[in-house]
Amino acid sequence: MSPSDTLLKPLFHANADHLLIKNLSTFAQYRGISGVYDHLNNLYSLTYLKLNPDQAKLFEDKLFSIHSYSFNSTSTAVLQKRESPREYLIIKTFETTSQIKVWQTLLQKEIQNQIQGSNEEDFGFFSKAYVVTDETSA
Repeated sequence: MSPSDTLLKPLFHANADHLLIKNLSTFAQYRGISGVYDHLNNLYSLTYLKLNPDQAKLFEDKLFSIHSYSFNSTSTAVLQKRESPREYLIIKTFETTSQIKVWQTLLQKEIQNQIQGSNEEDFGFFSKAYVVTDETSA
């Protein structure tokens, strides 16, 4: 592991896979399109979105608008998949587990209200919480 890598283990599900975030890799699967997340916090929420073309356009319009939406809030990074521009990863860090649960509920509501709306078409959406592992044991 290099200093630019962060190894995460699942926070609420002990049997889930660990995740390695490569922050500075030029070969990264996702590219940053908006915001940053606080590397000093050790609790992470990662939310994956796979949207249809209309939803992706709406998401980016709201993401880059002057209005503040929860998925464009302080210390929140939005990344876009390089090979599939309608797939996104939202990363936010926290100090307490209760903050993560509130954020995930709020974000799900915002995505459904702001992006999906009354459209019955399904879209890919899930959130997972992670904690930074001890890098010396990794």
